[in-house]
Amino acid sequence: MSAPVSLPELERAATWLEVYGSPLYIYDLGEVERRARALTALLPEGSRLLFSLKANPLPAIAEHLCRLGCDAEVSSTGELAVALSAGFPPERVLYTGPGKSAEEVRTALAAGVTGFSAESWSDLERLDRAARSARLRARVLLRVNPSAPPVARLAMSGVSSQFGFDEAELLEGRARLEALEGIELKGLHIYQGTQLADVPALLSAMQVALQVGERLSDALGVAFQVMDLGGGFPWPFATPGVGPDLSPLREALAQLAAGRERTAAATLWFESGRWLCGAAGTLWATVMDVKRSKGKQYVILDTGIHHLGGMSGLGRVPLMGIGVARGGAEVPSGALEEVNVVGPLCTPLDCFARNLRLPPLRAGDRVFVPNVGAYGLTASLTGFLSRPPPLELAHRNGELTSVHRLRWGHEAHARPAAARSILSEEAP
Repeated sequence: MSAPVSLPELERAATWLEVYGSPLYIYDLGEVERRARALTALLPEGSRLLFSLKANPLPAIAEHLCRLGCDAEVSSTGELAVALSAGFPPERVLYTGPGKSAEEVRTALAAGVTGFSAESWSDLERLDRAARSARLRARVLLRVNPSAPPVARLAMSGVSSQFGFDEAELLEGRARLEALEGIELKGLHIYQGTQLADVPALLSAMQVALQVGERLSDALGVAFQVMDLGGGFPWPFATPGVGPDLSPLREALAQLAAGRERTAAATLWFESGRWLCGAAGTLWATVMDVKRSKGKQYVILDTGIHHLGGMSGLGRVPLMGIGVARGGAEVPSGALEEVNVVGPLCTPLDCFARNLRLPPLRAGDRVFVPNVGAYGLTASLTGFLSRPPPLELAHRNGELTSVHRLRWGHEAHARPAAARSILSEEAP
């Protein structure tokens, strides 16, 4: 299976592979910009679009989306540091996640970030204590788990889940919320699932979210200022192709937004990571060996599940679609051979594709995996076998703008004084 890649892309990749080595992630910031502008145009006027850094926390991508007017959604102090360094003002950052520790809440508040999504009563009370201690008020969205599941590849609500309050929990929670003096309740956060299949699935999920907003606004006696409807905008992962046409979403979503009553004044927020940067990234690698074993042919690459798709061994992501390049040009399909494409790691789980039909390959050939700008390197087993992460290059219109490498390896860490004291007391 070969992905269509333009001649300039092939020539640039060939040059950069010679200069920077293989394997190599290459990201097109022009594509990121096109995706951001296209998605923004589909959303109702006045909406806010949040970039979910979990999809790809590469500083160059975060900086570019910040300049394009996106806000940031983070769920760790590491992502928070990237967002702030990229230029996102603290008031444009939403801190999410089901297990926020007191320390990370304090870190966010100290950085000026007061916007949080609360997922449970314990989470909410922890936010309240930290905010009161800092003499601040946390601006909170209540994450809600609606009753019905979406049509999604990975449902995150409407099912039993660690994410959010079950809606029924909040219907009788008005007095409990009012007792939290460090909390300013701004609205709701309802993220139904990732990779929603098409426009009808997206609209259905967002309609459910808006209906939940109407019910809870009435039950809690709060005029919500924000309704975060999440995202789930679909795009292929690690295979050639494009997502469904989302243009019908514009008019239908505007009609949904116009039909609100109790939440009519609330600003609509949307989140995206995959749709914004998935198409912008390609992983390039080199064939290290081609061998036969018991009637099967194996193509061994210098990249594997430590660089891409580390969860594939658990059956959580699809196997890859591989393109082939030789001499600065894409190899035409022609005669194909059935091969297993594997990585260099010392485990049988390190497999990109089985029984894939590719042009005949030899050591030194370059191969590429498209649509890996989201959930690529940082969603992989980067620490496994202690191999270094690949370099990541970002360019715009062919002009290289940055080169990064993810940190790896162990750092020495001093034992706290209390631990040293305990250990010395226990020593014989």
